[in-house]
Amino acid sequence: MGTPCGWADRYVRADGCTTHYLEAGDGPPLVLLHGGEYGASALLTWENCIEALAERHRVLAIDFVGFGLSDKLRDFGGGQRRLMRRQIASVLRTLGAEPAYFIGTSLSGRMLLDIANRRPPEWPIRAMAVVGTGLAAPVEAARLTLEKFDGTLDGLRPSMDVLFHDPRWRDSEDYLRRRHESCLVPGAWETAAAAGLRAPGRDGGERRSHVRPPARDYGGVAVPTLLVRGEHDQLVPPETWQELAGQIPGARTVTIGGSGHYPQIERAGAFLDAVLDFLKDPAPEDASLKGTAGGEA
Repeated sequence: MGTPCGWADRYVRADGCTTHYLEAGDGPPLVLLHGGEYGASALLTWENCIEALAERHRVLAIDFVGFGLSDKLRDFGGGQRRLMRRQIASVLRTLGAEPAYFIGTSLSGRMLLDIANRRPPEWPIRAMAVVGTGLAAPVEAARLTLEKFDGTLDGLRPSMDVLFHDPRWRDSEDYLRRRHESCLVPGAWETAAAAGLRAPGRDGGERRSHVRPPARDYGGVAVPTLLVRGEHDQLVPPETWQELAGQIPGARTVTIGGSGHYPQIERAGAFLDAVLDFLKDPAPEDASLKGTAGGEA
């Protein structure tokens, strides 16, 4: 079904899961993946970018399992991220979208880094732009704010302060309500909240804030990589972002001025300039390209 914004609203059944995605354009496949906070979806994350990206690419903006309009499933055995990785691999095979360029933000940015660092990678990555991700885990206080959500509109407000810097987005009642509506899709809140469940007598689980994660090493990433950070990102301090850039051979970096964790929403114009320039010629640089981009959404 075509939408007023020029993309198609589609579903695909792959590997036993029904996945919702937005599709636009023609050309080399470009996969857009969203973050993992309550209410996240392909539409809310990428709506300001799809049309421009579709001028050069076949854009596929995918709702992860458990999010948006995709099936609300959870893997309590192998873990939710494994289920997401399998989902994306199956969808791309089914749609004939291999290999592909990728843009991932926050949760999906970390997934891209982890997958590209493995041999062989589970996803067919030609090049990738990773947004809002550093070497270390996200700042704990900000992360916990995103994880604490009681399902109410007011309960979602604190997450807006963490995700956004620009008052036009951070304080927007209309945008807050749209994100809350996404949280109210049947099964969405339940699927996300289930990450906090613990079986009696069993240690561990997906969320273990008291456990220090092992040191990461992304020196094995061999695909062209652009690292993007919002200037005022509360989850990713500049130091850990720069440490990540130092590990990835030939990685390029760009800071988007005037934005928080999601520059593709707050400063879509500057974000698109940086990403389209990278995708036009993603060959690794001899040294990281450092700079600050400005511009309005």
